[in-house]
Amino acid sequence: MKMTCFLCGLLLCGLAGAQTLKIADNGKSDYVIVIPDGAAPVLKNAAKELAEHLKWVTGTEYKIFETAARPKDKPAFVIGEAGKAAFPDVDFTTAKADTTAIRFKDGDVYLNGRMPRGPLYAVYTFLEDYVGIRWWTPTENYIPSKPTLIVDTKDYLYSPQIVSREPFYRHAVDSKWAPRLKANGHHQQISDDWGGHMSIIGWCHTFFQFLPPDKYFKDHPEWYSMQGGKRTANWTQLCLTNEEMTKEFARVCLEEIRKNPTAGVISVSQNDWHGRCECPKCLEIEKIEGSQSGPLIRFVNAVAKEIEKEYPDFLIETLAYTYTRKAPKVTKPAKNVVIRLCSIEMNFAQPLETGPANKSFRQDIEDWCAVAPNLYIWNYITNFTNYMLPQPNWRGLAPDIRFFANHHAIGAFEQGDIACNVGDFVRPRAWLVAHLLWNPDQDEKALMREYFNGYYGAAGPFLLQYINFLCDTVEESGYNLRCYNGSVAGWLTLEKLDDALTLYKLAEDAVKDEPVYAERVRRERLSLDLAVLQAYPTVKIWNRYTGKNYLKNLPKPAKELAVEFDELCQKYDVGNIREGGAYGDYGKKLLEGLERPDFDMTRGNPPEWLKGLPEERWDFFAGKRFQLHNEGNWVKLVDDKAAFTGKAAMMTNTHTQWATQIPVGGYYGMEKKWKFRYSVRCDAQPTAGHVLQFGIYSQTLGRDIAHRDFTAQEIAGEKYHVYETDWIKLGFDQYVWFAPTVKDPKDAKAVYIDYVSMEREE
Repeated sequence: MKMTCFLCGLLLCGLAGAQTLKIADNGKSDYVIVIPDGAAPVLKNAAKELAEHLKWVTGTEYKIFETAARPKDKPAFVIGEAGKAAFPDVDFTTAKADTTAIRFKDGDVYLNGRMPRGPLYAVYTFLEDYVGIRWWTPTENYIPSKPTLIVDTKDYLYSPQIVSREPFYRHAVDSKWAPRLKANGHHQQISDDWGGHMSIIGWCHTFFQFLPPDKYFKDHPEWYSMQGGKRTANWTQLCLTNEEMTKEFARVCLEEIRKNPTAGVISVSQNDWHGRCECPKCLEIEKIEGSQSGPLIRFVNAVAKEIEKEYPDFLIETLAYTYTRKAPKVTKPAKNVVIRLCSIEMNFAQPLETGPANKSFRQDIEDWCAVAPNLYIWNYITNFTNYMLPQPNWRGLAPDIRFFANHHAIGAFEQGDIACNVGDFVRPRAWLVAHLLWNPDQDEKALMREYFNGYYGAAGPFLLQYINFLCDTVEESGYNLRCYNGSVAGWLTLEKLDDALTLYKLAEDAVKDEPVYAERVRRERLSLDLAVLQAYPTVKIWNRYTGKNYLKNLPKPAKELAVEFDELCQKYDVGNIREGGAYGDYGKKLLEGLERPDFDMTRGNPPEWLKGLPEERWDFFAGKRFQLHNEGNWVKLVDDKAAFTGKAAMMTNTHTQWATQIPVGGYYGMEKKWKFRYSVRCDAQPTAGHVLQFGIYSQTLGRDIAHRDFTAQEIAGEKYHVYETDWIKLGFDQYVWFAPTVKDPKDAKAVYIDYVSMEREE
């Protein structure tokens, strides 16, 4: 009798037109969960997730039944096709991918959608939006305690505009967390039992994946780029007008598709470097099309035509990237071609749609949108040069995703810190981006408040204030916030760093007596710690030069801070500190770099031109003060008896990357000009031609303010040669760089950078 009365109460609540439905009352519930007879594994898992989470919330069990065994006198959560009758107006077999639906009828709750993920997403939507559960990370949740659970009865029917949603962070690919946040991109590690994920055969940069030069070049050099009148496969591309090559590429693609016919998409895309073909035929098409993407789109269309004959529903994806970013004027992508447009040149401090610095990229999206039937966005939301530095691009995250959706993007790859476990607030970033990819119309400020207040407790408002301060600072500076920034010197001055430290302390003080929140807040401060420790070597110079006392708000002495930084990075398993670079001994090098080199350890004296100069008028970079990118592959420190310090940065003749760099933005504002001297040599035949490039690059200007190319004849041999620049007025975002120029290995093996010194005018 008691159970009957309870059931009647539930039914009356639903039938009487009330806006709420009682699921549990004081830790008791009659609700069961119903799945179709012989349900697919994904529906069984959806039911288990619902039962488990509701038990945590209400404290009672929710049994799972197949349709045929459903108790007739109990209200139910009905998942998938078991509740088909509740949706007479929706055909989920033809609905848009991942369509998700929730309906309330006669006391039952129907959770359905387009298979394979729609019903599972309906369960997660119900738990998050109706029950109030939050999955902050794969291991940290908010589960409300509601022994009496009452939910709104507002129906839900939603089809996401962005079909492939990929927040690219380490924990965002987790097999359980990703489906809960409705992330389903190529790299999300979701098995078919949990709905699976989108998949692209080859992923990207497939020219040499599918036609490797080691296999084809000897017999078919004409299939590869012509450079300087000669066919070469050394850091180049394919000759996209070669019909034989096109036929073979299509054959290989079909071979790959037959291995994985359910993937749905295959990548036919340029290598991750320049080197397009300069043969007369390719150049003529570029001229006709008004873009270097012209030969590419014609080639991809031809491959797509062959694939369509056997796989009419398969999509062929290609990149609009660097030199192919602009749409062609004549040829349109075929109906089964997907254009993946890459935002690598953007200024991420400004929203794409409204930022003046992003006018060119905005126009490219609009141009492609006008001609391409399918648009996919590759967006860069991290700092590849150093994952852990502050990257104040928050104000563009939501507007940019909305802009992509409004321009018919069917997919978005939001490339975050997949290789780094700490970074710049990577946890709220992943959560925020995942929610916006699912529904771009959500209020990003409300989402951020929800996460920061929920995950960081009383520190949340202060952390949001700190983030807004960083965003204001980068906007006011006019800095071109790219996805490659070696330091914050270009926008976060020493004075502003002091302000940031003050703001952050407010957050720490707010949770100092709450260990869980305090640890989370301390971990996030590692990003600010790194900015401070990078800037610290110039503080003594600036304090003497200006008569001020910068970084007076350090939480502890710099060396102690550096030791703690390294210990915490090890504790939290940072992973990579930058693209292709493991954390390794980064923290120890940071500690060593806090003071300028002790010349007692470098043969006793600085170079002659620095002797006797006051400390604030010079600096000297060698060995561990170099920034080495992809260390161990592109560049490494080697012992060299001819080098000033006994060590040199060696870059092998295998690439053209700016692998040895020195940020010098910390010297901006000292009014006087600077002269740079640098010591270099190469291991090459004197007749090898150009082997090394030097430059001082301005990110704001987008060009070098000093540059020189070196021939082997100038610098070949074991002896180092010293060169100097003119007197240069430094900006706030400049850095010195060196790069090898690829040659035949028989002619040139490596280039060596001994040191760089800088001297200020009197």
